Amino acid sequence: MLGRVRIAVMFLLLLVLAVLPIQPGSAASGDAVTVISISGEIDSGQAALVKRGLQEAKSHDAKAVIIQINTLGGRVDSAISIRDQLLACPIPTIAFVKSRAWSAGALIALSCRHIVMSPGSSIGAAEPIPATEKNIAALKAEFSSTAVKTGHNPRIAEAMVDKTSGYPDYAETGQILALTDVQAKETAVSEGTAGELDDVLHLFSLDGAALTSEQTTWKDMTIALLQNQYVKMILVGLIIAAVMAEIKMAGIGVGAVTAILLGAVLMIPGDDTLEDSLKIGGAFVGGLVLIGMELAVPGIGIFGVAGVLLLFGSLFYMLGADTQAMIILAGGIVISILLFALVIRRLPKSRLFSKVALTARSTGDKGYISHKDKSEYLHCMGRTITILRPAGTIRIGKERVDAVSNGGFIDRDVEVRVVQIDGSRIVVEPVDKT
Repeated sequence: MLGRVRIAVMFLLLLVLAVLPIQPGSAASGDAVTVISISGEIDSGQAALVKRGLQEAKSHDAKAVIIQINTLGGRVDSAISIRDQLLACPIPTIAFVKSRAWSAGALIALSCRHIVMSPGSSIGAAEPIPATEKNIAALKAEFSSTAVKTGHNPRIAEAMVDKTSGYPDYAETGQILALTDVQAKETAVSEGTAGELDDVLHLFSLDGAALTSEQTTWKDMTIALLQNQYVKMILVGLIIAAVMAEIKMAGIGVGAVTAILLGAVLMIPGDDTLEDSLKIGGAFVGGLVLIGMELAVPGIGIFGVAGVLLLFGSLFYMLGADTQAMIILAGGIVISILLFALVIRRLPKSRLFSKVALTARSTGDKGYISHKDKSEYLHCMGRTITILRPAGTIRIGKERVDAVSNGGFIDRDVEVRVVQIDGSRIVVEPVDKT
């Protein structure tokens, strides 16, 4: 059993290390230009790619960063993340629209200080789906403010999102603005037309610059997978189910270790600072510790409540602390309940449980002698003094004795019946009043 746990722990640690960002190494500075290729659907993997590419560009002291774009759009939150990274980049940025920069791709292009388009390419068509008044207003503001910061025409940016804006000679009121490469040049959105990267370099007097290419890797795809809301929901469900299993198995440690490792995987794609990540991770582990203390010191209650609050609070912040985080948490709770319902009856009888639980009996016929014969309590009635979860204290007559429940929790001051004596172990069940 321990060997399998070690293998599982090592596998998860390798996964964590594999997707952690690698610090860029040193490279020759001077005439370097970093090219970041964004293609396909915009997602968190593309955001991770841009982050890594900009780090490389800074480490190489690049003269410029070219964002090569060919996308029909994608996740708005990922596009906004890319936008923020590009706006904060101190190196000149050039968007090279290779084919299409629609929807979220248009926002990324507008986030660059310069835009160049290849023949036959297009940009715009960024109406959000669903096109509610709230979504349109929010995205319109993002496009407009981005255009202002990078020196592009904010009216054109707004018309790409809101069809009620229109733009004279290019989009009538009621039509979403989308521009061809020729139209983009006419409206000064684009600074020129270029067929290949060499042509882009020539437009900005960067001829002969050494190109460093950054493309999507399996690490970026792993991060994109971990950022998927359904994958997050499953991870949250597994974490909660692991904690519930830990409680069910009276704190043997496997559930807590599993929850910690899954929590680390859940935090991998986060954009939080190191300080914030340490705070959230500390709260998460602290919640598990408090729950463990509640199992070790039954009857107090405050540790358990504080632990649950810390656990769910840290999960909420891991997921982004927004409405989507609440939806993912709710879905994870449902998944954990379904998982736990499937295994709760099998858990004590499973091969795994039998390997980690003490099942051998020290009976009299094997030469063992109990400290005290408690068979006199069999079938006696008593009342709980502390909560049995599953262990606690009951009163039988005038005597206080330790006991365990026959499955599940039993609250304080509940009448119970002794149903089994196993050496010095007294097993009780609540008395049915019906």
